Amino acid sequence: MRSTLAGLHGIGDDLERHGIVLRAYADRDEFHECSAKRPLPELLLVDAMSPAGRGLEDCRRFKANPVTRDIPVIVLVSPEDEESRIGGFAAGAVDCVSNLVSAAELVARIKRHIELGAIHTRLQRRNEQLDTALASMGQGVCLFDEGGRLLLSNNRYAEVYGLDPSVIHPGQSLEDILNLRQAVGAVPATSTSEYLAWAEATNMGDTPQDWIKELKSGQIIRGYHQRTTDGGWVSTHEDITQAWQAEKAHAQAERAEQEARAAHARLLAALEVVPEGLVLFDEEDRFVLWNKRYEQLYAESGDMLVKGMRFEDRLRAGLKRGQYPEAVGREEEWLAHHAKPSSKHEQRLPGNRWIRIEERQISEGGGSVGIRVDITDLKMQEASFRLLFEGNPMPMWVYDRETLRFLHVNQAAIDHYGYRLEQFLTMRLSDIQAPQQSNPPQVVMFDAEDPPSTRSFRHLKRDGTAIEVTVYSTCLNYRGKAASLMAVVDITEAKRAEKALLQHRDTLEEMVRSRTVELARQTEELERMLEQEKQINELQRQFVSMASHEFRTPLAVIDGAAQRLIRRKEAATPEFLCEKADQIRSSVSRMLELMESILAAGRLDHGRITIVHKPCSIAEIIGTCSARQESIRRSHRFLLDLDRLPSTIYGDHPALDQVFSNLFSNAVKYAPDSPNVHVTGWQEGESVCITVRDEGIGIDADDLPKMFQRYFRARSSTGIAGTGIGLNLVKQIVELHGGTIEVASSRGNGTTFTLRLPIGAGIPDQVRVAAR
Repeated sequence: MRSTLAGLHGIGDDLERHGIVLRAYADRDEFHECSAKRPLPELLLVDAMSPAGRGLEDCRRFKANPVTRDIPVIVLVSPEDEESRIGGFAAGAVDCVSNLVSAAELVARIKRHIELGAIHTRLQRRNEQLDTALASMGQGVCLFDEGGRLLLSNNRYAEVYGLDPSVIHPGQSLEDILNLRQAVGAVPATSTSEYLAWAEATNMGDTPQDWIKELKSGQIIRGYHQRTTDGGWVSTHEDITQAWQAEKAHAQAERAEQEARAAHARLLAALEVVPEGLVLFDEEDRFVLWNKRYEQLYAESGDMLVKGMRFEDRLRAGLKRGQYPEAVGREEEWLAHHAKPSSKHEQRLPGNRWIRIEERQISEGGGSVGIRVDITDLKMQEASFRLLFEGNPMPMWVYDRETLRFLHVNQAAIDHYGYRLEQFLTMRLSDIQAPQQSNPPQVVMFDAEDPPSTRSFRHLKRDGTAIEVTVYSTCLNYRGKAASLMAVVDITEAKRAEKALLQHRDTLEEMVRSRTVELARQTEELERMLEQEKQINELQRQFVSMASHEFRTPLAVIDGAAQRLIRRKEAATPEFLCEKADQIRSSVSRMLELMESILAAGRLDHGRITIVHKPCSIAEIIGTCSARQESIRRSHRFLLDLDRLPSTIYGDHPALDQVFSNLFSNAVKYAPDSPNVHVTGWQEGESVCITVRDEGIGIDADDLPKMFQRYFRARSSTGIAGTGIGLNLVKQIVELHGGTIEVASSRGNGTTFTLRLPIGAGIPDQVRVAAR
């Protein structure tokens, strides 16, 4: 079209002043070839006037090409050729201009259509980002116009009601969609007209509506309905059948339901309630959208995060300020993670915090989405379990129940048996059993419900020494395999002592026949000592059995939650992740409580706990323990009345923390349906008095005198996890402070513990010795 442009003098200069470069082509094939190369032109101008111009054919050819179909096209036509003008619009042109138009007007039209084209491109990319965000949501989302016609929805909206997403499309009415749901039973037990009337009434209100519907199929659907400014409405739909059924079985369901609804409403109001860090980048890797959680995770990165900031600038600022301690010396490698189309990795932040990063591009040149999940608790739980196993002074190992091959052993087993870890992992359980063991271990089918078992064996160390051992075994699932966890107690010396004792007893019995009454008395004393030893052995067996059972329950909960997280890692909702994280945290908290109680009781028994009296605030200790318990068990609250306590007493802060942690934990555990725990403190003479009262299941009168005995469990606590160590530990610590503790309770009417502790530091030595 060089000849046509020649008639428009100065058009090139005018376009150049507006920052627009004009390129003219006389060869058609060259024109189409150059137009399809990147960077693509922002507008195409074709000539339909000359006999050889074939501008309309060129326009149709551009619109048929996927690469150039979105580029706006202007067709130059003759002013009297109305047929070419109509044909130009039919071919997909955005404008038809006659050859009589001035250069200034043509420049204005070109500039305007380039601007409109850029706006259309940005709108198309934003739509792609919106589609990606809708597809990643765990709830079904739908948007209707003021006429009740569907504008858009995500696949999850159809899947919630058991429909194929392809059958739902824009333009359908709510009644059309109800008819599709009727075929699969995914409608409430009401008529279609009643449901439509309810939907219309719901849309009339200006305030958001939160609703729950039970369907004929048995599903429970929770929805959130909000009217739009144009008279339509937007709503979300979520299948909460399992949660609803679980709520019926628990008395605390109502409060959890209210919190879930509030969280759901806040989620729809803004992205700020999303527990994960969420961020959206444009095609030039600049920040477009993020929530506060994302900004909090990277608080050390420097200045406030602003829209349009380049990710690389933000990351380099964080590297300078120590936001990424593991990136020192590997800065470019860390920057490369973000440049990948899709990446998933873990990242350590200051303060020993860990997050999991998932990023992927929305589409080619369309930006990217990033999610940051805080996995600090999971890392701590893994470390706690590893410490419990590796640091245990008792030899322990895990073996495959089918092949009897060792899967893992702790350091105590390596030290005791003399084998290296690499040797252990190539051996079977039968390799360490003595040859004279007549019955080799049999393969037992794995069953997670098998109770813990205790057996005696003769084992061989690496140096050939034979030892007598008692083995405590329980089932578990280790990395997807049916396995057993075994703890070993070397009873070789005990067996030798027992054998020698039996021989000595036989000698004494023979001597009794001919010796005096004094020898008979000595024999009776010896038998009494033997009976006492048997009782101690029985107590040890009960303790190990109890500890194995108590540890196995939270471990099974953690393993089950982790398996469900793995199975649903691609489609896990925030609520699901929160639920499983709470289960894991609760189980780990239970294990830590068990370990602390067992270790503290052992230290008391061996005299390794010394009470150091220093000034401390009893009110502050109580406040800290109650706050910690509330963070673990959010279903309960502690009502504190401590204003009458003195500001300072003399006591051992860690030991008193142990006392109130045990009492508060029991108050929550044995009052599952009563959320209030009352703690009252006052000064009485030279002592302070504190009462801890719950409204729980209570204690039978016959059990009250035995409550502070070690390993004693009241009859009312049947079915509730516990060791019977906590209250015995509390009593010993209180008495080491020169104080007393009492309990008052009756079945079904709650329990009250009353502590009295001296304020001053002068504790009589005879009191301390007697307490010990």
